[in-house]
Amino acid sequence: MGEIAQQDRKAADDLDAEAGPAGPSGSSVAAIAWRNLWRNRRRTWLSAGGIAFAVWMLVIALSMQDGSFEIMIDNGSRLLLGHIQIQHPDYQDDARIENTIVDATVLQRRVAGVNGVVSVAPRLQAFALVSSGERSFGAQILGVDPALEASWSTLPTMISEGRYLQRSGEVVVGTTLARNIGVSVGDEIVILGTARKGGVAAVVAELVGTFDTGQSELDRAIVQLPIADFREGWGIAEDEVHVLLVIASSVGRSEKIAGALGSGNSDWRALDWRALMPEAQQTIEMKAIGAYFFFALIATIVTFSVVNTFMMTIFERTREFGMLVAIGMKPGAIMLQLQLEAVWLALLGVGSGWLIAAGFILPLMSFGVPLPEEAGDLLRRYNMPERMYPTFSYTAAWLSAVIMLVGTQLAALIPGLRIRKLRPVEALRAH
Repeated sequence: MGEIAQQDRKAADDLDAEAGPAGPSGSSVAAIAWRNLWRNRRRTWLSAGGIAFAVWMLVIALSMQDGSFEIMIDNGSRLLLGHIQIQHPDYQDDARIENTIVDATVLQRRVAGVNGVVSVAPRLQAFALVSSGERSFGAQILGVDPALEASWSTLPTMISEGRYLQRSGEVVVGTTLARNIGVSVGDEIVILGTARKGGVAAVVAELVGTFDTGQSELDRAIVQLPIADFREGWGIAEDEVHVLLVIASSVGRSEKIAGALGSGNSDWRALDWRALMPEAQQTIEMKAIGAYFFFALIATIVTFSVVNTFMMTIFERTREFGMLVAIGMKPGAIMLQLQLEAVWLALLGVGSGWLIAAGFILPLMSFGVPLPEEAGDLLRRYNMPERMYPTFSYTAAWLSAVIMLVGTQLAALIPGLRIRKLRPVEALRAH
């Protein structure tokens, strides 16, 4: 009891010594709040540790999740769609063969010179019937530059039989489509569609390879042939394309590049992966909601523990608060001091959480997290890396800081409301 009384007198003396004619200044109250935080070091570190754990968990979880999402998006983009597509303004909504980009060569060179762009490839696209003998199936026909396609796309590495395109007069199809029309490598395929001017587009080509992406919707509906053959069959001019596919140095940079390429012109528009793969965007949003819900649960538990901390603080310092009220300090000022103590506690916990999270994530960003060896064959089949590299989630860092600051303020306010009903005489008699 003597030690508590000494602490009470010291707190009152500190406040009285630093107070001016109008009461203590903001800086002096903040300094006293910081000193009060360390009157029970063990409790302070336990509360700050709970906050740090919650922050660490959110930052780690979202950083690992962002890293896995980036791998997923990059692999999906490099299969067929690219990180960015430059198209005729109406092509995304109305994929008619007439909606082409003119002077594509000049635009291709211009885009290739943009900082952060790794590769730019032209493509022509149409839907047609693919047949052999009496069997016919509908498919999407892609006219590609074989050399450029092989430099960025993972599809050429997924050839299960034969080889990828090398010259005019060749075609590659998915394994499911080849089975449906009853052809194998070396057989002849006939492609029939509608040409640009309304006539019949006809292409006869040799099947030189079949690919297996593991996605049945692609393996039964995608056909690739050299872009020159497509131009001849569909009557497309030499310098026109439907799409310029752009590969950026990273998925994150592709969004900024798409914004820069698409602004200030009406001859084309640039679509990033979010517009090209809306299903992936929805998956990411759903998983992010799950992660935030889990963090909200952890944050609620931590907030209740901080409430308990401040309840104990108020019970232990009842004599001190009674003394402060007796010498003329208003209850609101005491509550402000408690709120400042909560701010210091939150900053201590959040700062510790950031440091611990950075200590975990930064090395992993360089060295990666090895994936199970048992999945090696599956990873190679889908061109997945053997290591996953997390991406530090700055969104998680600042969001966790805001949530914990708000949470600790509420945690201090709830028990702090008792001070408004504090009676000095009764408080000074408290043990």
